[in-house]
Amino acid sequence: MDDDEPEHREESEFISDEAMMHNLSAIDTCRSYLTIFAGVATGILGATGLRGLVLFLGSYLFISIGLLAKMRLDPEAYAKDKIHYFVFGNIGRYGLSFVLFWTLSYALVYIY
Repeated sequence: MDDDEPEHREESEFISDEAMMHNLSAIDTCRSYLTIFAGVATGILGATGLRGLVLFLGSYLFISIGLLAKMRLDPEAYAKDKIHYFVFGNIGRYGLSFVLFWTLSYALVYIY
């Protein structure tokens, strides 16, 4: 039984770089589009100030939980990231897209 364990470990440690890059690209695309849609919805709802920030954090957390559910709560199998980094790791990058589309949609609906 001890002889089988090292073989099992070696199989589980093998990770295809192409598959990992595809997974990261799919996660990035999904988060980007959903963050943009959340920004547009926040702008259309007329949220300003802290209400918009709360909506961003809520939508980002909702997106992350949805992705984790799709990954069966094991992001390390798909992206080599721990759960806490997967949820909050790139929040600033997606926050910029959110703010851009939030302010654009708010300006188009309420100012012009």
